[in-house]
Amino acid sequence: MKTLILIELYKLFKSNRTYLVFAIAILLMIIIDLGLYKDGDELFGYLLQPISENFFIEGNMVNGYLISYLALNTLWVHIPILIIIVTTHIFSSEFELGTIKTLLTQPIERTELIAAKIVAMICFVIIFMLVVALSALLPALVLFGFGDVIVFIDGIQFIQQPTYLGRYMLAIFFSIISMVAFSSMAMFFALYFRNTLSAILISIGILILSTLIQTFIFGFFSDWQPFLFTYHFAKWQLFFVDTIPVKTIVNAVIFLLVMILFFVALSVMRFKKMQITE
Repeated sequence: MKTLILIELYKLFKSNRTYLVFAIAILLMIIIDLGLYKDGDELFGYLLQPISENFFIEGNMVNGYLISYLALNTLWVHIPILIIIVTTHIFSSEFELGTIKTLLTQPIERTELIAAKIVAMICFVIIFMLVVALSALLPALVLFGFGDVIVFIDGIQFIQQPTYLGRYMLAIFFSIISMVAFSSMAMFFALYFRNTLSAILISIGILILSTLIQTFIFGFFSDWQPFLFTYHFAKWQLFFVDTIPVKTIVNAVIFLLVMILFFVALSVMRFKKMQITE
């Protein structure tokens, strides 16, 4: 089993697409930093104008912590898409390259083979999210420095500098679970359709559709929210409110873990029933 995992990791980090995705993510964070470095003070001055009449605001409001929080908003669309570009290929590449027949004729348990690929997927998501977290935080701190953070979630939230880093890491840990859940769904589509592009397009379509339904929170669509994975993805924001709602976050984590187990089970069953001639 260990050897299979090492082989899958070797194939994963031998691929150019893996490093291309890392490069795009880092470039995205740099663009956010450079864009706000020039016009950040003016932009946030405009945003804070309505409350500046009632509150006295001093200190470095446009700081690295604030920029890293804003960078996390790429979790809505950009980061999930970049992740599944790589993770779907882990499962569909064998079909596209024609190596699946050779693999399935080897004296290897199918459960072990699919488990090795799942472990490789999880490892990639963890490494990728840590790279995103560091590339969003470190350059921003160098360019903008430290300071308290003002965020607009359920009103105005003031996050003090000493508590921010802990909240940031909790949000990243929660996001890792979210991205593994999304990758698990994409994994099933990659195995079912045996094609990377199809899996990516269907996963992105579901992501966009779920986001749209979540946006229409009134009327009929409001009852669907708890069943949307994007509804639970969005709970990373709750780590940046004054009092973190632990129960709400735990419920979201449970939903995401169930989602992971559900799609992993479907994928394993699909892979075990697959004929060599398919």
